[in-house]
Amino acid sequence: MRRSLLFLLGLIASMFAMTAAANAVTFTNGVASGDVTSSKAILWTRVSGAATIKVEVWPNPGLTGKKAFQRNVTTTAPGDFIGKVDATGLSPATTYYFRWKDTSTENGPRSPVGTFKTAPSPTTPANVKFTYTGDSDGFPAFGSGCFNNFETLDRARQEAGDFFVYLGDTIYSDSSCRPGGPATTLADYRDAYRINRNYPNLSNLLASTSTYAQLDDHEVYNDFDGQNVDPARYAAGRRAFFDWLPLRDSDVLHDSSCAGDPIFQKYQWGSQADLIVLDERSCRSPDAAATCQGDLAPTLFAFVRTNFGLPASPPPGCLAEINDPGRTLLGPVQKQALKNALSGSSAKWKFIINPEPIQQFYALPYDRWEGYAAERTEILHYIRDNNIQNVVFLTTDTHATIQNQVPVDTFFEPASRGEEFVTGPIATNTFQQEVLAFGGQFALTGINFLLTFSGVDCRDIDTPSYGVVDVNATSGTATVTSKDDTGATITNQVGPFNSCGRTLGP
Repeated sequence: MRRSLLFLLGLIASMFAMTAAANAVTFTNGVASGDVTSSKAILWTRVSGAATIKVEVWPNPGLTGKKAFQRNVTTTAPGDFIGKVDATGLSPATTYYFRWKDTSTENGPRSPVGTFKTAPSPTTPANVKFTYTGDSDGFPAFGSGCFNNFETLDRARQEAGDFFVYLGDTIYSDSSCRPGGPATTLADYRDAYRINRNYPNLSNLLASTSTYAQLDDHEVYNDFDGQNVDPARYAAGRRAFFDWLPLRDSDVLHDSSCAGDPIFQKYQWGSQADLIVLDERSCRSPDAAATCQGDLAPTLFAFVRTNFGLPASPPPGCLAEINDPGRTLLGPVQKQALKNALSGSSAKWKFIINPEPIQQFYALPYDRWEGYAAERTEILHYIRDNNIQNVVFLTTDTHATIQNQVPVDTFFEPASRGEEFVTGPIATNTFQQEVLAFGGQFALTGINFLLTFSGVDCRDIDTPSYGVVDVNATSGTATVTSKDDTGATITNQVGPFNSCGRTLGP
């Protein structure tokens, strides 16, 4: 009887173990961390089904000793089986390691290990190094994409930065390579993130450091504005953005004039660096392209326009709309928050994470700050009038490296109010490819003329790239460098053939 009872108990235990193993989930899309402060961080993963999973955080790579944080979370089908928690009670300027596990069995499946570093306390002078880029079209899917395999992101990972800024167009929901056409439903948008996460160069980067992510147009659809966007598509795209990226969605501004509350954030990295992350889509007014009838350079001087075969003046009403003070990129609440963040910053360097270029280069200004001239001038004059120093705009969207100073007007108010470093793309057509497809060699010649005319310091409009920012607390400098997918510094396409990297300060 005793042997029979032991056999029966063993059989039952084996059946329970087999059932638990059958019900165990797999970790399908790696891990990520983000929205890091000096005391907390969002931790992210995704599993194959409904489960209770647990995240554990340690201050050492061996994942031993006392845990700094742990918490269970339940994944559900409506939540796309995503696990996301806000790890709190962390120490400043500390490197942490985290891992998720399925709690249904004692030795259940475990996720890869992720790591992140918390920010130094706001009063601490500290070196800061980070990378940034954007514009990642991963369609069609498995294997090679339409453009590349996100090689710039592997190089960015090798920079070993304190964090990575995923600066807009984190997916291409409306990619021309997407089977079935643009995304329209929440499932479609989530699928675009899943496709991108299949690229090891992205998933490895997200596991290796924390991320600050920014919404731009392709998270919903190309060139959308907050006042005319389809509400259902905006809601679906925004929900998928918050689902799939390690973002804290509880600390946003409220502005009832916008399609959704603007995703504005400010992060402090010691006494040397503040990051100010803008949302230039949710509140934006329609662009002026229709009124301007797609004029190639509406704000350009008449004598230059005629040399390019354009009429001396753009269509009637075009310039009035571009300069209309009632039009906005930011919305009133976010605009005031930006001003407050700039004037209230005690950090030496104020890095504005800026989806669209703010520098002036005339050609097709509609989707950039130039196409919202009154608000652009207002912000730059605010910087001038409040004597705010060391403002640096970090930008993507143009699919090019373009580095320049930012005056209100190159010729009539040339004093610079900041520096701008445009970089990218990760994976899509370069600016040069787009210009050639639009107007051939004549158009490319015209674009390069306008960039030279605007005094651009350095450019390469035909190479995927990422930016590296290195803040040195001892020297009081900030160095910004654009690099290609081999890790080499971008070289100016048009003489003098200098490197596209600059040290600012002290």
